[in-house]
Amino acid sequence: MMRRRMFCVIILEVLLIYSSIPKSGAFGLGNAPPGLFHADIAQLLKRRNSFSQGSNDNNGCDIHPLKGNTAVVTGAAGGIGGEIAKIIHRLGGTVVALDRDVAGLEKLKDTLDDEERSREGLISNESRVWVLPTQHQDLDSVSHSANQIIDRFDRIDFLVNNAGLTYRDDFICGDERMKATNGQDLLFTVNYLSHFLLTEKLLPNLSRAKGRVVHLTSTYHWKVDGSEIIPGDAKCPQAYEFDPSSQSTKHIERSYGNSKLAQIFHSRSIHMHAPDCDSVCACPTWAATGIGGEDARDFLSMMAFPIEGSNEGETATTKIEEIRYGPGITSAINAMFRPREELGDALNCGRSFVANSRTLEFFVFRNSLLRWPIWRDGLTDLLGFLLLLGQRITYEDFIIQETSPESQDEEKRSQLYNWSRKEVQEWL
Repeated sequence: MMRRRMFCVIILEVLLIYSSIPKSGAFGLGNAPPGLFHADIAQLLKRRNSFSQGSNDNNGCDIHPLKGNTAVVTGAAGGIGGEIAKIIHRLGGTVVALDRDVAGLEKLKDTLDDEERSREGLISNESRVWVLPTQHQDLDSVSHSANQIIDRFDRIDFLVNNAGLTYRDDFICGDERMKATNGQDLLFTVNYLSHFLLTEKLLPNLSRAKGRVVHLTSTYHWKVDGSEIIPGDAKCPQAYEFDPSSQSTKHIERSYGNSKLAQIFHSRSIHMHAPDCDSVCACPTWAATGIGGEDARDFLSMMAFPIEGSNEGETATTKIEEIRYGPGITSAINAMFRPREELGDALNCGRSFVANSRTLEFFVFRNSLLRWPIWRDGLTDLLGFLLLLGQRITYEDFIIQETSPESQDEEKRSQLYNWSRKEVQEWL
């Protein structure tokens, strides 16, 4: 009887979502929203307190408001990280690009250097792109890159924790491909712990600049309740374990959600330990990147938000302010550049993150339904599917969206932070 009742509720939810979504939306299921122009992003920066001292006239200086700023971006060789690196560079900032893909990093550097010379006519021997090949599965590598950054830059204005991965469907627990260099779970190490280490090492530099940390997280954090990312009686969280005998029975399918909830917990801990540094989480929703592997790339390119704009007719001589960026990175852009006053509840220890689709909000019973462990995994997958179907017609450039009730658990957040500090202590 209980299962039948729950099934009926789910069907009603689906019908509610379908009936609530405007069928005559501006974009439709097959058309992507337009995203933001470079000039729009420059306007965001003008509204931030640190850039509001000068003139508000739309002169040439306004398209380079990040001149003198330094931004560290992980996973910068492609995807969302690569697009963010381009935006920062075009805004006049210095980009510190981290990725395991050495060739991709060099291509990014060459592209941006060539663009600056051709589009802006600048001739300089000093590049504003510094590439650091980094293996996020290896905490030694992450620590070494952080030390190089610290030695070179006294102040860091932005840190974008973007690098990440998901497990393929053919992986099984105990697969050696799921083991990080430290002998523990690869995904939890790459997505969460490596970024925890990088952030903690760079916090003094970020604090000196009154900088901002941005975590690229996900609605899929709703899939988990946080019990697998705190150590409890064990020496480490279940989500971090590589040994199948110590893992949850649903380790693989929950691994991504666990890492994203851990990122949210970390983001909300930063301001408590470094009050001069802000932290914001952003959800790109379904974005057309390579995170799901090559098998998923074609599917995502059809259904998900593009990360690149539809720049038909764009050439090397196109004015910077006329460049358009895809809707798949608008949440990250807003998390980075919006004034603190506009971020509201998404800032620091708030209860929300920056999003770009309202589909989740139509799932009105999510807080109660997803508290049932027996339903949670399947319901979250259903929610993810509905999000994919509805995101294009519920898109808005800037949304503050509440995260799961479990993500607001201060005790679990504190437990994870304390364990994480101990786990990376030898590199701090």
